[in-house]
Amino acid sequence: MKRITKLFLTAAVVLFAGSVFAQDMTQAGEFYQKATEAYQAGNEMEAVKNFKEALKIAEAAGDEGVEMAQGCKDMIPQILLSAAGKMVAAKDYAKAEETYNEALAAAKDFGNESVAKNAEAKLAQIPLQQGNDAYNAGNMDEAIALLQKAVERDGDNAKAHLLLGMAYNKASKDDEAEVSLLKAKELGDKNAEKVLSGMLLSAANDAMKAKKFNEAIAKAEKVLAIGPNPTASLIAGMSAYQAKNFNKAITHLVNAPATAQNTYILGSCYESVGKKAQACATYKKVNDAKFGPTAKQKIAKLGC
Repeated sequence: MKRITKLFLTAAVVLFAGSVFAQDMTQAGEFYQKATEAYQAGNEMEAVKNFKEALKIAEAAGDEGVEMAQGCKDMIPQILLSAAGKMVAAKDYAKAEETYNEALAAAKDFGNESVAKNAEAKLAQIPLQQGNDAYNAGNMDEAIALLQKAVERDGDNAKAHLLLGMAYNKASKDDEAEVSLLKAKELGDKNAEKVLSGMLLSAANDAMKAKKFNEAIAKAEKVLAIGPNPTASLIAGMSAYQAKNFNKAITHLVNAPATAQNTYILGSCYESVGKKAQACATYKKVNDAKFGPTAKQKIAKLGC
């Protein structure tokens, strides 16, 4: 009799437990439905809240809740990622960073590697976007601080290095700008070379105007190391001429625009280093009203 009673009691407990689990899964299903509707309506954070409630109940239900639990685990990191993206678009960067970190943690907990990698990449882009905003607003110190943070998070981000170089340039930190722009170029940014050349060319021209001829030559030669540039050749050549470094002047002036003035000075450089034949040939190319008469006098003097 005792044994029969015990069996009845055991059966009652099983039935009761089954009834409780069924009730719980019904409630979990309700949360899941609410979450789905919220997500479809664009209310991502409300959706996450309800998916988390459904997940909690489904996991407690054991085998009965495995499928629903997995569905929640698939959705939560994805939705957080989407919500953070909207926050970035609205320039709510602090909240976006918090939400990306939440997405990253959830993705790691649930074994979703692709979402985890995506969240890490997006986190690296936040200071880049903030830095870009600061740069466009003319706040170079703030831009530099944020863009330094961006390259610390993702050292292979060519755009971050490019923008950091541009910010350094605007802040008159040319050495730092050059390092960042060279890194951007190394990483394949197509604009880095143009920006770097323009920055160096401007610095070379300023140095020449200030009669800092050796500095002008050095800056212009850095431009030429990137690629042929007639303006850089002219600045380097004219600066070398003013510094009485005639051989270097010749090296660069032969690649400078062939104006009458440039050609005359090139001839003068050849003459200064004792290259009579080249000097004669160069002077003979000068035939404008300003430099032509003097060139003819040089030709006569050299006995060409």
